[in-house]
Amino acid sequence: MKSALHNCLVVFGATVFALLLVELGSWVWVETVRGQQLSRWEFRATQPPPYQDADYFSQRFLGESETFVNGRLNDLVELNDYRGEYFNVSNGFRVTTDKPEGYTRRILLFGGSTLFGQEVPDRHTIASYLQRTLNDSGRAWKVLNYGLPGMNARQQVSILKKIPLRATDIIIFYHGVNDIYYVVFGGAPGGWTSGVPNFRPIQELNALAQWMSRWHDRLKGYSFTADVALDIFDRSVPETIANPDKLIEGAELAVVQFRAAVSEAYAHVARSDAEFVHFLQPTIFDVRERSEYEARLLTHYLETPPGVDIAFRQGYPMLRDASFALSTDGIAFRDITDALDQRHAYGEIFLDFCHLNHTGNSLIADRIFEDYFKFRID
Repeated sequence: MKSALHNCLVVFGATVFALLLVELGSWVWVETVRGQQLSRWEFRATQPPPYQDADYFSQRFLGESETFVNGRLNDLVELNDYRGEYFNVSNGFRVTTDKPEGYTRRILLFGGSTLFGQEVPDRHTIASYLQRTLNDSGRAWKVLNYGLPGMNARQQVSILKKIPLRATDIIIFYHGVNDIYYVVFGGAPGGWTSGVPNFRPIQELNALAQWMSRWHDRLKGYSFTADVALDIFDRSVPETIANPDKLIEGAELAVVQFRAAVSEAYAHVARSDAEFVHFLQPTIFDVRERSEYEARLLTHYLETPPGVDIAFRQGYPMLRDASFALSTDGIAFRDITDALDQRHAYGEIFLDFCHLNHTGNSLIADRIFEDYFKFRID
């Protein structure tokens, strides 16, 4: 009995000692070795390069940016109205500044979060820049921003159908990112809907990562080892990407849904004798000659989860090919994925792999004007 008890105590003591060593090693890793990973709002609060020359950057701007988006999510985002110094939502949609009091045509923009523009004040969204450019051209055309966070092409069609159209309207879809991010990377065929997380919609993590996530949630306040467990979760590539068959299947599904949505939008707009055109938006994966800052940005795995780049390399060329194919059927398309190739002349613009600062939005608005509106005015 004494020998058995002694052996049990030795095993117990060795186990405790080993766990303490693991905990000590985890503490060293977390505190001194692991690079600090900031959340979206923590990162932006550091005033990274895209914000360093922004005259609007302030604690009030940051506070409004983080809190002004409130509402409900079923199949579509339904935002509450908000009135602030930098951000305003009216009738569920972002306010465009500098609209003419009298106007002869309307430009209706539909898209996701990059069009919605949570990263910048009202006057610096793509819609507001396009509005001012149209004003300067001498055209009394009003720009309306119907972009909402997370919406893909199918969801944009649902929003479009809620808006009464006029024969003189021009409807623009500025999109592509959410069709790849949610369907291909996230494995969510319906896109961002109720129950699907917002910025990290990983539905198919492997069993180890899922277990590590639960361990972290239960013990994160008590153990550095549990904190390291979150690293394993955050750095995991989902099966939607790791499995080549699932990757191709997801990309093909995204293209089928994208084509169907664009065709439906075009048909709906045509019934009102209005115009329709869609633009494939650029991401950091499309640009040439990334800066050191952009390269570091892609290592922020809380902002750009591992595997997202693979999803876009697989899916975006397929969306582009599908869009060109649809153009042969008379559905106007502009590929502006190269619109940011000259960005280095203006400083850093990316806040993550797809969201831009004020300068980036200005470049996009200029390109939309040049590619689709300038010929009407010249």
